[in-house]
Amino acid sequence: MHSEKLSSTTGEGRKSSKPIMEKRRRARMNASLAELKALLLEVMKKEGARHSKMEKADILEMTVKHVRQLQRQHFSVSANEDPTIINKYRLGFNECATEYLKVLHVFHQIF
Repeated sequence: MHSEKLSSTTGEGRKSSKPIMEKRRRARMNASLAELKALLLEVMKKEGARHSKMEKADILEMTVKHVRQLQRQHFSVSANEDPTIINKYRLGFNECATEYLKVLHVFHQIF
């Protein structure tokens, strides 16, 4: 009898804490989105663009676009500092293409 009462009490506790946990999760997501928006607006201000009202999807899309741009810049800077990076990339690409052609040839022979 005591264990039944205890389990129902903890079950009710979980049910009542679930909305609180969801509220906290949403608050964290909204805080992070607000921070991303502020960072994006700062970058966009430097670029001369104006977007003060953005939806959450806009913020995420623009963040992805900006991170990709930063990655490209980082790669081009790295390539300028170390020319062997481009050669390594080309060698890796050629090796991959060769392996792909081998697999394609075997696959073509099977069918």
